[in-house]
Amino acid sequence: MKFARFLLPLVLVFSLAGCFDIDEEIDINKNGSGEWKMNIDMSQLVDLMQTYMSKDEMEKQFPQKKMDTTLYMKDLIDTVTSISSDKKTLLHDGKVHLNLDMGEKVFKTNSVFPFKNLGDVEKLRSAAGSNSFGTGQLLKNFGSDKSDNAQDPDMSMFGSVYEFKIKDGMITSKLNKMKWDSLQKNPQFNQIQDAGSSGIDVPYSLTIRLPRPVKKVNNPIVKMSDDKKTITVKYNLMDTFQQPEKYEYSVEY
Repeated sequence: MKFARFLLPLVLVFSLAGCFDIDEEIDINKNGSGEWKMNIDMSQLVDLMQTYMSKDEMEKQFPQKKMDTTLYMKDLIDTVTSISSDKKTLLHDGKVHLNLDMGEKVFKTNSVFPFKNLGDVEKLRSAAGSNSFGTGQLLKNFGSDKSDNAQDPDMSMFGSVYEFKIKDGMITSKLNKMKWDSLQKNPQFNQIQDAGSSGIDVPYSLTIRLPRPVKKVNNPIVKMSDDKKTITVKYNLMDTFQQPEKYEYSVEY
């Protein structure tokens, strides 16, 4: 499956065209353990690739038109030299389900990583979503040509500009001023803002299932279930590049 080198630049470009639907979930047990999940629907990307690529190129990049497989991190983690042993331990028990069907125009990834305590949640979100071991590294290890020395695009620079913190009784998401200032200096930042201004959507949702009811929230973008044990935050990622402070929040539970 030699397609990661071609896929990653497409991911970078077409994510600005509303091709991603991102759903993040955090399930917290009473003892602080739980699961962190990330589901990404990139099915619209398939349609765009079929539009912009010739049939021969599609055959070359996607010789396997259907794939429904689960990748277990324990089987891949030892081959990755770019991450520390601590991160390997953190990611070891995770798995990623990849569903690709070119004929039906389906392209989805579903990641599940267990954690033993709340302190690991922030580390997991950083490690599993980073450029050192994110989707790009995963696909590279899964089957791309490792002998190719071409550099992958640095996806991490388009990561969240928010500092997400979680501990027993409190969840906060605050704008990281230094990261925001750095992002604005990126040559592609204006393109991102222009894309957001044109009405393009990149839907993102975060659902957190808590061990006890919420006591207080400070932003109406945080919605609660009837029993106040589940919170959901939804917004268009493109909007965060226009008014980042609007999407800060804190939850006390």
